[in-house]
Amino acid sequence: MASPIVIFEDTGFANLYPLTLTRPVFDLRCGILTLAEKAAVVAGGLHGESQGGGPARESLHYHAREYLAPFIAGSITSYSELAGDAGSVLLLNGRLLPAPDLLEVISRGGRGVYVAGGTVAAAKVGREDARRLDGALGSPLDRAVFSGLPEQEIEATLVEYPWDLVRMNGAEITADCRLLGVGGIAADLPEGVWLVDKTSICIDENVTIAPGVVLDAGDGPIYIADGASVMAGSTLRGPLYVGAGTVIKMGARIYGETSIGPGCKIGGEVAETIVHGFSNKQHEGFVGHSYLGEWVNLGAGTDTSDLKNNYSNVKIRVHDRYVDSGEMFIGLFMGDHSKSGIGTTFNTGTVVGAFCNIFGSDYPPKFIPSFMWGGSAGFDEYDPARALETAARVMRRRGVRPGPGLEAVLKRVHQISSDSRKAFLKGA
Repeated sequence: MASPIVIFEDTGFANLYPLTLTRPVFDLRCGILTLAEKAAVVAGGLHGESQGGGPARESLHYHAREYLAPFIAGSITSYSELAGDAGSVLLLNGRLLPAPDLLEVISRGGRGVYVAGGTVAAAKVGREDARRLDGALGSPLDRAVFSGLPEQEIEATLVEYPWDLVRMNGAEITADCRLLGVGGIAADLPEGVWLVDKTSICIDENVTIAPGVVLDAGDGPIYIADGASVMAGSTLRGPLYVGAGTVIKMGARIYGETSIGPGCKIGGEVAETIVHGFSNKQHEGFVGHSYLGEWVNLGAGTDTSDLKNNYSNVKIRVHDRYVDSGEMFIGLFMGDHSKSGIGTTFNTGTVVGAFCNIFGSDYPPKFIPSFMWGGSAGFDEYDPARALETAARVMRRRGVRPGPGLEAVLKRVHQISSDSRKAFLKGA
């Protein structure tokens, strides 16, 4: 019997705030797929379950923080039961970009821990280890929980900060196209659609492309998923992913190394950016080298700077300190359910938490914690009840029914961000 696979969160999830305030780290998107979906495809191939490359996510189990676990299908309830049936359990760090050869090595290997750069990237545990892991359910796993297991150093890629996702996104779009085996144009395209390097363009059957659209895959593949629509006059360059049901507005300019998840409405100019899903940037304005969470709305004329005038590395606020990203180009990281008003301008390397409403004619601060309302002229705390009401209204407009998880997660995020918010308001 094949060993079951558990994708787990470790303590590194917090370095990916605000994106991981409202979702487990393995639900972050990089390329076409989320990190968990990549693992599902790789695991399906390992177990002989891959048929056509679709993510077999239901075949995996998940170890997340306790306030997120109840809302994740497949959340693990007992390592002992998993190990008891199969004799062993494979664990993959949720920040790992899983590679088929790596998973094969771990699967065939013996009981032990696989370490990359001082971080547990994966592990294979037996029945005798399961009870110890059961005691850690609901908490991120740290290296101490694997103490006593044999260690093996490996080469592996783990996401450490939000800008890692943006930096690797273009290469991951190309890799995911190979992993999924996508290719070919199934939609009927009208005359007047211009295709550059047609063999690197994949368009699902129920996609609408208007005349005058340019799809340029000369620098990397373009994949436009089922139900998406690209309006007239738009130019799209690869590597690029456009998710199911997403609408690219008239005259949009979408540059390569960009991933746009499902259910989005995107216009204006977008470059080297990840939009997780169900978010809007419908109007003119530039967004570059950024990551926008779900249910984000950027008002008309919202711009992000992604390059400092002195061309130096961008420093990003992580917890209570600034970290040198080592990157020259970084724009905006914005958490779920946050919004900007018309004409908002974000400075290079700005971080905005979840459930914020940012507006004003001058640059807002480069770090804004969750549940803030205001801009350069000043801030107030955004009342959680009002934030919940707005979030539910936005979701219902898209035909998504807000479940009990929305309120539970909102309340917990408000609690988690309390100290940061108090310090911010005191400083402001």
